[in-house]
Amino acid sequence: MDVRDAIRQRRSVRRFDRDRPVPRELLLEVLDAGRWAPSSCNLQTWDFVVAEDEDLRRELAREVRSLLLAPVGVFVVYDRELAREGHGNIQSAAACIMNMLLAATARGLASLWVNALGERARVRELLGVPEEHEVLALVCLGWPAGSEPPPVPERRPLDEVIHWNRFRAGQGALPRSPDPDDWTLAQIGSYVRRKLQSGTRFDKPDPAFFEPVMEAVRAHLGAGEQAFRLLDVLPGPGLFSEALRKAYPRAALAVMESSAASHFFCERRCGAPLGFVPFPQSAGAKIAASCAQADAAAPSRESGGLAVVPSVLPAPSVAAGEFDAATVLFRLEGVPRGLRLQLLQEAAARVRPGGRVLIAYTSRRSWHLPAYALRRRLGRDTVEYAPAPDGNIIGPYEPLAPGAVRELARACGLVEVGETRLQALPDFRAIGPRLRSAGLGVRLLARLAAIVATLLRPAAGLLQPLARIRILCLKRA
Repeated sequence: MDVRDAIRQRRSVRRFDRDRPVPRELLLEVLDAGRWAPSSCNLQTWDFVVAEDEDLRRELAREVRSLLLAPVGVFVVYDRELAREGHGNIQSAAACIMNMLLAATARGLASLWVNALGERARVRELLGVPEEHEVLALVCLGWPAGSEPPPVPERRPLDEVIHWNRFRAGQGALPRSPDPDDWTLAQIGSYVRRKLQSGTRFDKPDPAFFEPVMEAVRAHLGAGEQAFRLLDVLPGPGLFSEALRKAYPRAALAVMESSAASHFFCERRCGAPLGFVPFPQSAGAKIAASCAQADAAAPSRESGGLAVVPSVLPAPSVAAGEFDAATVLFRLEGVPRGLRLQLLQEAAARVRPGGRVLIAYTSRRSWHLPAYALRRRLGRDTVEYAPAPDGNIIGPYEPLAPGAVRELARACGLVEVGETRLQALPDFRAIGPRLRSAGLGVRLLARLAAIVATLLRPAAGLLQPLARIRILCLKRA
């Protein structure tokens, strides 16, 4: 296999045949490929610790669960004191890891590069790594389980990532702030497209969050057997669109989106044709024109695990009052403040008089902001960790004041008919797993908070005014 084939065929594999050992000579060949990587001043500031002892592996797995996925786990260590300038030591070790992954691919092995190592000081202690060294990553190696390799992930277009001579402003660069006002609608669309490149792998429902929300949606919209026209507003990767399709199989479902990419992704995810409503409405003709030149060779490609099917964007809908209901599920929080009224107005205008509009949002008057402050302490305040109530929700995000949401609704001619409040207290079934990579002190604090939350649970009814999630059911006058 030549290097080009190895580069294109390498995948991050999470399903290994744990009963099939990797021959020692093959493992040494992979490690030797890492040894031949370029390094700063040829200092070769890396070392490999192969975790073989089963007792040690089980102890390490308390911090690094991925270790047990594969029969071989190689911890790559670098010297923190040598080649520090320009992060030369880290760059060298990263190049070493890439060599190992490509060598493994060339010999038919599966691999996984893992950077979530839990309490790194504990991992270093268990491996006997000296204080002046750092454990950079874990490389899992083994034979793949099954004959089908993981799907080909979509890549950003080459002309988008190349900058000749000078970095082009707005070309690939996105704001680093979770504040929606620091983003334009075009930048949000670009960020959504990048998230779609990951497909559904990281966009799966968190039951503790997702199921109560969908139960409330069904309670407000009625039973699933009814045939009605439903509009899902700014679905992004389509997590809720897919759930709405399953909950209402007879409904005529459409999505309001600012890009064709999101529409096509939602359509593939739902497994059925979807109507298209452009946002803003004035952009409909431009979006449709960009789809008229669809790539006829698309069947040979895949996108995030979902086959790309050549499709023509349906004629953008322009009719007012054509839908019986619209859902705006955790989307107002991610739109610049100046566009929220326009978004809700355009969505409401598509609903017939007497039709329902559901707005689900994160309340500012809740424990959300203290939780976000904790995320900042953990270093997770960048945009990829936007403080959404669930990791599936993407982009910039700002919790909303309940009074401000009601004011927007009134301005759109919507009348409140009901409200559901969820998560009066944190659900540590969902939060706990996300803290596995945090330090021991944070995990102990989380356990203490879980105990306090359990003691307060009988009083949860009294805490409903401070609920994190609110689902407002409105009727168009």
